[in-house]
Amino acid sequence: EWIPTDYKNPYVESWNLSVQEALPWHFTLDAAYVGNHGVRTAEATNLNAATVIGLGTKGQPEYPRTANTTQYWQGFSSMYNALQTKFNRRFTSGLMITTSYTWAKGMGFQDSDDGGLLFYINQHRNYARTSFDRSQTFAQSYIYDLPVGKGKQWLNSGPAAMILGGWQINGTLTLMTGSSFEVRYSSSGLSAPNNTQTADQIAPIQILHGINTGNPWFSTSSFAAPATGVFGNVGRNSLSGPGLFGLNASLFKTIQINEKWKMELRCEAFSLTNTPQFNNPGNTLGNASFGYVTGTQGTGSGVNGTGGGRAFQLGVKASF
Repeated sequence: EWIPTDYKNPYVESWNLSVQEALPWHFTLDAAYVGNHGVRTAEATNLNAATVIGLGTKGQPEYPRTANTTQYWQGFSSMYNALQTKFNRRFTSGLMITTSYTWAKGMGFQDSDDGGLLFYINQHRNYARTSFDRSQTFAQSYIYDLPVGKGKQWLNSGPAAMILGGWQINGTLTLMTGSSFEVRYSSSGLSAPNNTQTADQIAPIQILHGINTGNPWFSTSSFAAPATGVFGNVGRNSLSGPGLFGLNASLFKTIQINEKWKMELRCEAFSLTNTPQFNNPGNTLGNASFGYVTGTQGTGSGVNGTGGGRAFQLGVKASF
């Protein structure tokens, strides 16, 4: 391992341009262009990766030493550009709505924070979509106070007001396109240690949206093994996997006990539709799982993340 004495901290340059328009019926529309440029984004570089195809370990700069030499950190560039729109209705008459849509593209050299490179030969080839890039994101949220009960339009007195009043419905819907991946192949034919091999694309790619073994996500016949001693023509993170669907909802009831005390009953549902969030398909040509989506995301369950099944959460809050 090696840390250069002249290491400089990375930083981000950000810029944006936005416009906002007030619309009738308490609505507003926002549209913005947002850009970020990561300067000297930290990457753990293997200084002893082969720099020549076909020589095996003799192509490593420190031969006959063949172990990795990791430099912490080498700086690379990253970019993010996005169109961000938002359509809002201010909280009026018990209803608030927020609708947002983002069309974005993130570009960088590595797959994760502090991650390494796939290609040490022709390093510019690493510059591609980031592994967390999702081209389109749609989010819809709302808050609605039911118009019944004390101080409301309907049933504002008597037992009906006590039972049916004070209810609030909330919800959020999130839709995202899939994250990126590339089609790989065994790197043994490169004879260039620590470099990643990709497949050759030989036909147009069809996205079939299949799930589980026997139903490929994409047309696997569109790819073939590259020739020995040559990099495949498929680029890093050139394909997208399954999208993401998330629906959360909650139901609150506020009970005014007296002038000082108030109680709130809460029921919250996460992943209300119990929709699975699938992983990307197997991406190594020649493996039995190639092209098949066989797992779900493991980012937590219920209230703790995207993956996992439906979860309910009950709560009581007292205010005074």
